Amino acid sequence: MGSFREIDPAQFARHFLDVPYADEDPRQVMDIWLPNEGEGPFPLIVFVHGGGWVSGNKRENTMPGVFKFPSQGYAVACIEYRLVPDVHWPEPLEDVRAAIRYLRAHAAEYDLNAENIAIMGNSAGGHLACMVAALAGRPVMNGRRYGNLDQSDAVQCLVAVYPPTDMYQLDLCDRTTAEDQAAATDGNTVRGDTGEKGMGKMHNQLMGVSCMDNPEIAATASPIKFVNENFPPAYFLQGVQDRIIPYTQSVSMVRMINEQCGEGHAELKLFPNADHGAAEMKTDDEINLVLDFIDRHIWEGEHARTSLPKEIALL
Repeated sequence: MGSFREIDPAQFARHFLDVPYADEDPRQVMDIWLPNEGEGPFPLIVFVHGGGWVSGNKRENTMPGVFKFPSQGYAVACIEYRLVPDVHWPEPLEDVRAAIRYLRAHAAEYDLNAENIAIMGNSAGGHLACMVAALAGRPVMNGRRYGNLDQSDAVQCLVAVYPPTDMYQLDLCDRTTAEDQAAATDGNTVRGDTGEKGMGKMHNQLMGVSCMDNPEIAATASPIKFVNENFPPAYFLQGVQDRIIPYTQSVSMVRMINEQCGEGHAELKLFPNADHGAAEMKTDDEINLVLDFIDRHIWEGEHARTSLPKEIALL
């Protein structure tokens, strides 16, 4: 947890920076990173950054392994989305879904194979990734005014790293301190605080109400409430000692997916001693396991894995 430096784009020979997927707000942009070598179209991983819905950006290295994916033959689209308090639910979700439709509509332009897409997110970004996976192209909270409605925003697999999945339970079981939240969001947790009951909490700021007192509203942002038999294969990583997002959020979500889709459809790796954002969930060994999972679900044909780069240059 804490402040993160941004990655240096110069280390990627082929990239597209600040690509607009909508035109309502300066944050409705994405970066697209292509492998330095090889011929496309490249299989695509969409990444959604964390930051408690109130902070963060598409180039910070909260998940440095994401920027190693191009070395393994994947294109990566890092999505920027609008933040609280400038917007509230469901605008951040609408942004991510609009970005996916844009990527499919412009796949040839950016040398992407966007027929099968993996989505990955950490923390708040994991929550948005789970919502995208759960809604599976359904025409609700999809940002239809941003166009490309002839394209699907469904994804073919999900990687969720310590995501919130049930907003009511998250609020009910909240035990975070102001210091915990500030560490998780680079000090921006109070941007949307109105001083009302519970509104110093990130999830309540996103919803604009106390989730504990408004379970019906909380349900609209709870991926677990939207799981059905169409949920894509999923892989969750979570620390048992997480003070921000209780590990039971991932346990419950995985159980619900497997009840709806069959045992083993969702996998969960728990880290007994890990807190929110712990480095042990982001090692090269763990990133290789994430890539193994994604390989199985969106890569067409066999390919050889190379060694992950040891370092990612930062600005």
